[in-house]
Amino acid sequence: MFTKNPLILAPMAGLCDRPYRRLCRSFGADLAVSEMISAKGLVYGDRKSRILLAPDESDRPYWAQLFGSEPEIIRDAAQIALEAGADLIDINMGCPVKKVVRTGAGAALLREPERAEAIMRALNRAPAIPYTIKIRSGWNNQQTVLDLFIEMAATHNAQALTCHPRTAAMMFSGRADWQQLAAALPRATLPIIGSGDINDPQTAIKALAIPGLAGIMLGRGTLGHPWIFREIKKLLQEGVEWTPDSELKRATILKHGELLSEEYGEKTGLLLYRKHLAWYSKGLAGAAAFRKRLFTLTSFAELENAIGDLFQEDV
Repeated sequence: MFTKNPLILAPMAGLCDRPYRRLCRSFGADLAVSEMISAKGLVYGDRKSRILLAPDESDRPYWAQLFGSEPEIIRDAAQIALEAGADLIDINMGCPVKKVVRTGAGAALLREPERAEAIMRALNRAPAIPYTIKIRSGWNNQQTVLDLFIEMAATHNAQALTCHPRTAAMMFSGRADWQQLAAALPRATLPIIGSGDINDPQTAIKALAIPGLAGIMLGRGTLGHPWIFREIKKLLQEGVEWTPDSELKRATILKHGELLSEEYGEKTGLLLYRKHLAWYSKGLAGAAAFRKRLFTLTSFAELENAIGDLFQEDV
């Protein structure tokens, strides 16, 4: 599943849905992780959780991410996900958002390594479930757990570990500590994927050059910029700096709207599209006026006209 130097779309809640995964895969993302799905929600038949889980056959291998704190619930949910078509299960042990942490899930598990290990042990019990884990480097600077979690993941046969080298306490502030991650790699006996602050091709190439790193995961750096995967691959494989022309950008933005409309219908799709359009318009001439205009438009047809006007202005 893990090719050499894979470029992976990170699991961003509310953003990394099927339409966005399809779009990023079309630009060369080798893998894409689903939005966080509640393990308990899957086990107890929550409709929203089941919708989030549904695979897209264009998005293979399908890597579904679960969050939770109870080992047996997570194991049962993972089995449900595999039966629904997932190829690999990722367990979120790094999300610092309060509503996740207060349930004992996400980054809360960094403070409870015994519980985290119990989850890994349950997933590794026969019949073993193919799984990975995603962590932060620790709860705070006084509680760093990267080496410990790498050791536990290897002991319990995780297929890979992804680390975003910020602490949970940092949330999304400061800078990811890639030196800390690089220092842990020589001791790792399973593939380690790095994530955090990869916002351009040059940074991606620098990260991929770290000895022992198995691949990189991109999150917020893709927003409004799904073609970054092609930019990285052009630079990595051909030594060429490539950027999409205005027409390809416009066509991509319109395609995203089309995919959202197909997935959610016009009303919900429109709300989600506006959020992405704010990112897409960043840096373009007339962007500020365009973003104000977004909230006055009530149909995809109107938005398409506004996008056309934006690119006319940016010429």
